[in-house]
Amino acid sequence: MRPFLSHGQRRIGVSLSIIASLAALLTASQAGVYSFTNIADSTGSFSTSFGIPSINASGRAAFTAELDGGGNGIFTGAGGATTTIALSSGPIFSTLPFDPAINASGTVAFLGALDAGGKGIFSGSGGAITSIALSTDPPFSGLDFGAAPSINSGGTVAFQVGIFPIYSDVLIGSGGPPVGVVLSIDPTFSSADLPRINDAGTIAFIGDLDAGGRGVFTISGGLVTPIALSTGPVFSTTGFSAAINATGTVAFTADLDAGGMGVFTGSGGPTTTIALSSGPIFSAFGGTSINAAGQVAFFGFLDAGGYGLYSGPDAGADKIVAVGDSLFGSTVTGVNLSTGALNDAGQIAFDYSLADGRSGIAVATPAPEPTSLALLSGSGGLLATRRRRAA
Repeated sequence: MRPFLSHGQRRIGVSLSIIASLAALLTASQAGVYSFTNIADSTGSFSTSFGIPSINASGRAAFTAELDGGGNGIFTGAGGATTTIALSSGPIFSTLPFDPAINASGTVAFLGALDAGGKGIFSGSGGAITSIALSTDPPFSGLDFGAAPSINSGGTVAFQVGIFPIYSDVLIGSGGPPVGVVLSIDPTFSSADLPRINDAGTIAFIGDLDAGGRGVFTISGGLVTPIALSTGPVFSTTGFSAAINATGTVAFTADLDAGGMGVFTGSGGPTTTIALSSGPIFSAFGGTSINAAGQVAFFGFLDAGGYGLYSGPDAGADKIVAVGDSLFGSTVTGVNLSTGALNDAGQIAFDYSLADGRSGIAVATPAPEPTSLALLSGSGGLLATRRRRAA
């Protein structure tokens, strides 16, 4: 026999049902919803060429841009005035060709080609520039530096060095003599590429092994941890990108023995699958980024055509921004992100191009949760009122 419910109890039950439904609706409606801040675009002093940005904890983005007056530079911004880090028109740099990294305090690590010849790895925050390593000085004389260095909150920069197009060694530095971390002369790796350093000093990188095969690894205090190996039963090759978060978890792309490819995370044990190309949604993937909560942002091509930036396997609910979307009064025709694109607040920095000819740098910020909490709080007040009336 069903228990007897008073009129007040039945009304409370209905109210609880309404609150539960409202919570589910709000959660669903906020999935994949972002607001967008324009950091810089080609309508001002910048021309149409922007590099892929990175972002720090406070939402400040670092990026390269060509200038209307000629040359290029490295800049940071958060939606207002931008800060100049370095310019190719000055007496030091001839060009600043690649994508910079930014740490929590706003210090930027970058690669620069020099007026005097050669290249170097540098850091700066808008004032004096610090030299981390120069190809004109021993022990790097005659060598080249790889694309984008990374920097942690302590100001330590991880970078790669070698002879183009093979970058065989990973080093770190902060203004003093650089220290080798992964070297091709050691008996384990024949090359190491794309280093990314976290605040604990752990470095994620892509490595080719002397014994054969390729993998994603981390190194901390001299201890190497395999994250994914092409010699195992799952992955056939690894290494379009590898990003690391504060806890040492790595997000990476890899091809699979069974065919296709995917986006994965791992920290030395079993890996977690974020998205696969073998399903009905994605056909391929590009760069990845990961934050301390384990949220992943990645570049994905769609089976149906087009591409965009996503945070999970559902191209609808997990979409950040994609080709064909409306943005800043026009339609997106291109987007991209770097391994440093995602911060712990869930903000994503990306470069974009639009159908009206504009291009620029933007930050996507997820819809705030307090909106739903406030509505639920109001519903809770309604429930309390009904309880008092029922009494």
